[in-house]
Amino acid sequence: MTLPTVAIIGRPNVGKSTLFNRLMQRQEAIVNETAGVTRDRHYGEAEWLGQTFRLVDTGGIVAEDMSELMEAVQAQTEYAMAEAQLILFMINAREGATAADHDIAMQLRKIDKPVVFVANKVDAAEVEVDLESLYRLGLGEPNLISAEHGQGVGDLLDVVLEALPDTGQFEEAEASVQVALVGRPNVGKSSLVNRILGEQRHLVDATPGTTRDAIDSRVRVNKRLYTLVDTAGMRKPRRIGETLEKTTVDVSLKRIQRCEVAVLMVDATDGIRDQDVRIASYIERQGKACVVAINKWDAIDKKDGTYEAFVQSVAEATPFLSHVPVISLSALSGQRVVKLFPLIDTVFEASRQRISTGQLNDFLKTVTERRPPPLYRGKVVKLSFMLQTYVQPPTFLCFVNRPTGVAQHYQRYLENQLRQTFGLAGTPLRIQFRKK
Repeated sequence: MTLPTVAIIGRPNVGKSTLFNRLMQRQEAIVNETAGVTRDRHYGEAEWLGQTFRLVDTGGIVAEDMSELMEAVQAQTEYAMAEAQLILFMINAREGATAADHDIAMQLRKIDKPVVFVANKVDAAEVEVDLESLYRLGLGEPNLISAEHGQGVGDLLDVVLEALPDTGQFEEAEASVQVALVGRPNVGKSSLVNRILGEQRHLVDATPGTTRDAIDSRVRVNKRLYTLVDTAGMRKPRRIGETLEKTTVDVSLKRIQRCEVAVLMVDATDGIRDQDVRIASYIERQGKACVVAINKWDAIDKKDGTYEAFVQSVAEATPFLSHVPVISLSALSGQRVVKLFPLIDTVFEASRQRISTGQLNDFLKTVTERRPPPLYRGKVVKLSFMLQTYVQPPTFLCFVNRPTGVAQHYQRYLENQLRQTFGLAGTPLRIQFRKK
C-alpha cells in the first residue's frame, strides 16, 4: 500500500497552498494574492512525530464560476477528495463562514470520510472569530490556525494523526527518479504527463500558462518508479510582466535544479526557438541529464528526411547538447511515448556512472597518444593522471603540468572521447585541470 493521503480543500485564497508549504517545510506550492493560482493537484510528503503522510494541495472550489477551466479545476479537487483518506476543509476565519463554505460543507457531510475543519488566518489576538458561524457548518470543532505564521499548526497535525487510518499499514514511500518536463508554454508538457498516467491528472487548456505550479506525479514503468514534474512554461524574460508569472518561472527553474533528468519539450509545429535554446542552456549549466522530446510530431507534414532535418536544426541551435538523445512523439495520440522512458533510463544511468581510476588512466594514455595536446606558448602540455570526483554530472580531475595551457578544443576532444569510451551520452561532463 501507499502512504495515507490528506487532501486540503476550500475556496480560493483561504491559505491552502500556504498550509501545504508549511507542512512540507519548504516553498513547494506557489502562494500569491491572486485567487485561483493553484489549479492542478499538487502532491508532497509531510511528516509529524515520526509519521509520514501524503499531502495534496488543490485548486479553490468556486461554485458560481462555470468556465471550462474552472470546471476542470473543480474536477481535479473532486479527484483528490476521492483518493484521500482524510480531508482538511479550510476556510478564512476573518471572513467567517460564507455561502460558498456552506455549499462545500454540505458536500462533505455526504461523503463517508473523516473531515478535519480548519479555520485559517487567525494570526493575532485582536482578530475576532465568529465561532457561532463556524459551528453552523456542521463539521464540529474548528481548528484555529495561522498557516502563514505557524500558530496552531502543531495542534492541527496532532488532530490529523488521530483522524488518519492506522499508519502502520502503510509502507514507506519508494525512492524514484526525478524527471522534470520543461519547455515553453503550450508545448504539451501537461498533455504528455496525462498520456503517460492514463488519466486527466493535469489541466490542459489552449491558453498558455494553465500550469502554474511544478506538479509532481508518480508512475511506475517496468520496474522503475519515476516522479514526473510538470513545470510551468517559460517565456522570454522580457515578456514576463507580472509577479505571478515570475514566481512560476522561478519555481520551474528550481525544479530543474532538483531534478535528475530534464526532458526538454520542443513544439514540432514551431521548430526550435531562441527560448528553447535558453532553457537548454540552463539545463546544461545545472549539470542535468537531458532528453529532447519533439512533441506534436503528428501535426506536421512529413517526407523523407524530415526527422533528420529537425534533429539537425536542434543540434545546430544547441551544440552543447549534441550528445543528448532526441525523440519525436505525440502526447495527443501517444505515438512513441513509451520509447521515452528507455532514453530517460539511459541518460540517468550515465549521469550516475562511476569509472575506476585505473580505467581512466588507461583511457588518458590512449587518447593523448592518439592526439597529443597542442603546445602552449611553445611548451609541451602533459596530462599525467585522471580520476573521477563526482557524479550527477560525472566530474573528473585531471593533473597536468600547465593547467591553463589545455586549449578549449582539446577539452572538448577529451569530453567526446569520454562519452564514446564509457557511454556517457545525455549527461553533461565536467573536467577540472589541476597542476601536477
